[in-house]
Amino acid sequence: MNNHGLEKSIRRVPLETLILGVISGAAAFFLFEPASGVLVLAGAILSSLGFISVKSFVDRYLYSKSHRLRRRALIFYAVRLLLICLIFLIIIIFFKTRILALAAGFSLIVISIILEVVRNLASLKLWKA
Repeated sequence: MNNHGLEKSIRRVPLETLILGVISGAAAFFLFEPASGVLVLAGAILSSLGFISVKSFVDRYLYSKSHRLRRRALIFYAVRLLLICLIFLIIIIFFKTRILALAAGFSLIVISIILEVVRNLASLKLWKA
């Protein structure tokens, strides 16, 4: 697979996660309760934003030769992890009984990545032969 195809796949993952989040959130909204549906969608949005921020983090800082930029990148990433933990803590405090709905929405990114892997494997000529 060429680099252009990989870049297209990486760009599709957050969008697919949001689409799956809307579908799953709507299903949870009508099947269980409105708060669960909203939390599934919120988890999908958070995982999409996290994926985008990690991608920009890698593109901007990881390929840098400067030690100063790498140190700044580590601080930035530590703050990012702290903010994610604080969001989860706030949701756990206010929605103790619905934390699984948020986790389900957050884990939709795994399904999106698996879909992209299957799509890329199906497009390989060697795999089909």
